[in-house]
Amino acid sequence: MWPPAGAPADADLYFHPDTKCCTYVPDVPNFLVGRILDDPDPALAPGRASVERRVDARVGVTPLGLRRPPVQVLLYQHGAPAGFGRATTLRCPHYRADAGGACGIWRHRNGICSTWFCKHTRGATGQRFWHALEQLLAIVERDLARWCVLQVGVDAAVLARLLPHGTDRPSAREGLDAADLDGRVTAEAYRALWGTWQGRERELFRRAAALVDGFAWSDVARLGGASVEAFARVVVNAHRAQADQPLPARLAVGAFQTVVTGRERVRVVTYSPYDPLELPRLLVDVLPYFDGRPTVEALRRIQNERGVNVQPDLVRRLVDFGVLVER
Repeated sequence: MWPPAGAPADADLYFHPDTKCCTYVPDVPNFLVGRILDDPDPALAPGRASVERRVDARVGVTPLGLRRPPVQVLLYQHGAPAGFGRATTLRCPHYRADAGGACGIWRHRNGICSTWFCKHTRGATGQRFWHALEQLLAIVERDLARWCVLQVGVDAAVLARLLPHGTDRPSAREGLDAADLDGRVTAEAYRALWGTWQGRERELFRRAAALVDGFAWSDVARLGGASVEAFARVVVNAHRAQADQPLPARLAVGAFQTVVTGRERVRVVTYSPYDPLELPRLLVDVLPYFDGRPTVEALRRIQNERGVNVQPDLVRRLVDFGVLVER
């Protein structure tokens, strides 16, 4: 995603070398915070220090883990379309500029950072698998973090504040108060979120890490119940689809945007603005032949009427990227 030599660094097609895709502040569940704090590897020291700073700042710090600061959430919601991959204001606090943009907590990163890719080998087909896996990991992280706070004995009054009414429902975000805007948390609000654990935040995080260390997938599935099982089935099905190669019996032209890049080339943007296809104009011109008729007939007509031999593997790629869709 870095611009090639001579290309403007702020072009829509590229990321900035000083940010890469690290323009997102991750939530870090309590057990992963504990793992980072307990990891003795000297190479992790800068990343561990960045987590320590987040804990000390108290903003978004709860027994469930490190939440994204409210101002960062607001900036991301409104600035990501133009600023993702480019705006240093959105850059992750665990980004290591001193190490060429390495992630300071890579070994213990969360599900979103583990499953997001700017490009996919099979386009939208590959993206669907990774999106399904990210959804599964998000549920796992949520459930394990909640289980951990139960095991360490967080009292019911604190749980009520950590899990307010409507927590698991989509809803409009509340407005920000002065403390949110200033990147701070009041002593009263912080005390309400931690109760008797205030001042022992690191101890709670480390205990959470110890609780889940050694867990097998069967343990995770047992704790997660029906939600984890349901999303796991979605992941398995999406993974199988990645190995599925046969062409659909009937195809039609999907929705996409085109940008002319020369007399003979067209850039096609489909499932992601970060993963366009560069196609010969000749190929784009014959796409209307795919109008819902049998795929084999469409290919035969293209060959007979236009003299273009479109290979099945190319058609498969067009399907993966959503240029052609099953009818």
